[in-house]
Amino acid sequence: MEIDVSFVMSVYNKEYYLPHVLKALINQTGVKNPEFIFVDDVSSDKSIDIIKDMTKGLNNVTLKINEKNMGISPTVNKAIMLAKGKWVRMLDSDDIFPLDSTEKMIELAEKHNADIVYGNFKKTGKKAEELTNIYMDKDFDYKYSGDTLMTILNGRFTRMGQLIKREVLHKAKGADERVFIQDETIPLRVGIHGSGVIKIHSEVVLVPEEIGNFSGNKTQLNADRFLAYYHTIKDNQNLPPKALKRMYQKAVSAYWKEVKTTAKLPYFTGAFWNYLENKMFRQKPNIKYLEKMKKYFDKKTNFRRTANYT
Repeated sequence: MEIDVSFVMSVYNKEYYLPHVLKALINQTGVKNPEFIFVDDVSSDKSIDIIKDMTKGLNNVTLKINEKNMGISPTVNKAIMLAKGKWVRMLDSDDIFPLDSTEKMIELAEKHNADIVYGNFKKTGKKAEELTNIYMDKDFDYKYSGDTLMTILNGRFTRMGQLIKREVLHKAKGADERVFIQDETIPLRVGIHGSGVIKIHSEVVLVPEEIGNFSGNKTQLNADRFLAYYHTIKDNQNLPPKALKRMYQKAVSAYWKEVKTTAKLPYFTGAFWNYLENKMFRQKPNIKYLEKMKKYFDKKTNFRRTANYT
């Protein structure tokens, strides 16, 4: 029987969340023959034992363990490339899916022949066990767009949970392994290769109370965001000008956000004036200035890099 959806997850020391994340994942409604792919990045807690115990007896379960800690992007790519389903839905190992969210997303994707479906996420502040039996709103709005890349560039992608056609995700080669956190690079790459995107105006990802993630490290977020757009611009200079201008605007914005946290007089810096100019009038990428911003982040020591960082 053909696999209809592949759920893929990178895991690293999430024993607090996993029992509840997996409960909601295994109980997703409306999927006929799912597969579950887990790649563990050398956890030192009981994450692997929890996965083995909770998936015992299920069909189509794959668990891989990295030989050494590789970081998020390479680990999630390893999981993505193992996927065999028509659709792939990725999730962070501390996020919980409403029980009918995958079913609803597949229905919309098939109806409109879209390659990617995404929705809202909600930071609930609740304990994970309180979120395992929640369904989506019965009546929710959504919007289809044929301009996939610009919709993604103007959207908000800060969590996983998208539903993406496997052949498109594989063609896009998943996450950019030069960037530590994958949240922005996967949608960007899919946007370049995909056709048709749906935005659901309802929560498809529920975030329980957060303990020890990277969201507190603003430099990590700013650097990864900048690098996502830096590499995409450098690798794809034949993209439509409006897309390149929007990417450049977002790269300049990430740079400015980091500069203003450290500069003594940030509003008297070139970073601020470049940010303001690009906010008001989007400009085509200035490669010389792009490289200057890259060198600034290269000198930073307070954010994590992958082995492929360049």
